[in-house]
Amino acid sequence: MTRKPLRVKFLDLLLARSPLVYVDSSEWERVQGALQSAITDESKETNKPRRLLVKMSAIRAKPEVWDVGEQRWVRDHESIKEVAKFAEWQQHIRWFRDQCPHPVCLLLDDMQGKNSALGDTQDKLVMATLRDFVRVKKDTSNPVNQRKTIVVASEGWNYPPEIRHELVTLEMDLPDINILNTTLRITCEDFSVPLPKGEMKNVILKSALGLTVMEAEQAFSSAIIDSEGEWNDSSSKVVLKRKRDIIRQSGALDYLEADQKLDSIGGLDLLKEWLNSRANLFSPAARERGISQPKGILLTGVPGCGKSLTAKVIGNEWGLPIVRFDIGSVFQGTVGSSERNIRDALKLAEAVSPCVLFIDEIEKGLAGSGGSGNLDSGTGMRVFGTILSWMSDQNSGTFVVATANNLSNLPAELKRKGRFDDIFYVGLPDDTSREEIFIIKLNEKEPSWRESDLDMDTLVSKTKKWTGAEIEAAVNDALVNAFNDGNRAIKMDDIMQFINKTTPQADSLKDDIDKMMKEADLIGRRASSNRDKSQNKNRGNRYD
Repeated sequence: MTRKPLRVKFLDLLLARSPLVYVDSSEWERVQGALQSAITDESKETNKPRRLLVKMSAIRAKPEVWDVGEQRWVRDHESIKEVAKFAEWQQHIRWFRDQCPHPVCLLLDDMQGKNSALGDTQDKLVMATLRDFVRVKKDTSNPVNQRKTIVVASEGWNYPPEIRHELVTLEMDLPDINILNTTLRITCEDFSVPLPKGEMKNVILKSALGLTVMEAEQAFSSAIIDSEGEWNDSSSKVVLKRKRDIIRQSGALDYLEADQKLDSIGGLDLLKEWLNSRANLFSPAARERGISQPKGILLTGVPGCGKSLTAKVIGNEWGLPIVRFDIGSVFQGTVGSSERNIRDALKLAEAVSPCVLFIDEIEKGLAGSGGSGNLDSGTGMRVFGTILSWMSDQNSGTFVVATANNLSNLPAELKRKGRFDDIFYVGLPDDTSREEIFIIKLNEKEPSWRESDLDMDTLVSKTKKWTGAEIEAAVNDALVNAFNDGNRAIKMDDIMQFINKTTPQADSLKDDIDKMMKEADLIGRRASSNRDKSQNKNRGNRYD
């Protein structure tokens, strides 16, 4: 679905004679520029006199008018000189409502917050003033009254609930490639350096996706300074680093880097087949064929068996950025902030798409402020509803990989068919999988292990019901023993010492694991086929 530019959204509202609009954004330059363009477009389309664009802010005593000829904000403008005799913002608004002879768009810029005009509470004076202005639309004695609009532009305005029926909230998307390209050009002009060219320019612009215009300008400026005005291959890395820093400041999102591939994970053969079969579905050729992009998968099962590692590896395998989403962090702050935080996070994920959005232990995050895992708070339910709606509607190329230790703790709405492309149960690794995990970890930690006395068949047979994390811990412990004993090579006895003194967690979780497996078999599929050497002879795979 093609999204309308901000100027077109404003134009639609002006043509619809909307008297009160709220833009939740800190990007004041984009807001002002889009309003200026929309007012020009409205005048051309309707063949009516151009509206005045008047700005009021908390730190300036007098309103300012945008002078089209001079292209700047002007105080004491002739068209509104009478308003100067009033001191209070409410008086200013009433003057524009009742006495201003011109059609007007009144921009209230950053007037929320403590000790500011619109306040940080649900002030009855604010409510009464704005509702009174809205009613000017019903006064048909003067046609000008049909073209008077207030636009509130600020971040996180906790507006009075009484005005929600009159207020139109305008969704402001993060800048796309075209807007970022303009920002890059302006930044280069400011620093008197040439624009990057060709593929280098494309990579730099893609690295900035997900940033606001102001953030992108800062990132481009940093890249120019770093390269001393000579764009090079490291310039996109400077922009990307800046983006990672900004994303991490949100608290809800983190930009991850993974240098591993699927073959660095032992087992999970069926899941790997599924992922490999969809690796090219984000390509232009797939879109031209009309193939829908994958939406995501839910990985559930035993802790320590590779769910989180797999989620991180998918992005690297598919060549997509990996963004981790901490749902629990959005439950904070004032009333309404959780919903806003979740919308901002999902909007940012869409802006950097195609990407992998990794949600670890989703059942804990969705417990939210209720804490029970059952979404027993109004905030938790609203946030959950926002996530469900987004998962159903989004087509930006965001591939969601969610992990859950237990499906029974998840709401039924999240487990229904179609919410995810598939649900995979990641269980305890079988014989072949444990052998693969041992080999992978030994290759990483002790590349010369094949020259030692390690007996792989014995290691596999002695670690039944072990998770991948427990096998890795055995290899790490053996490496420590060998290092402390004269920094020698690992021996079989080093690993066996750890095995003999360790009780796998599966022994204490048998009932829970059986329940997980049964529910996963009902609504999903297993991530691994049964490849136990002692049990898999002449046995087909029920999950093919």
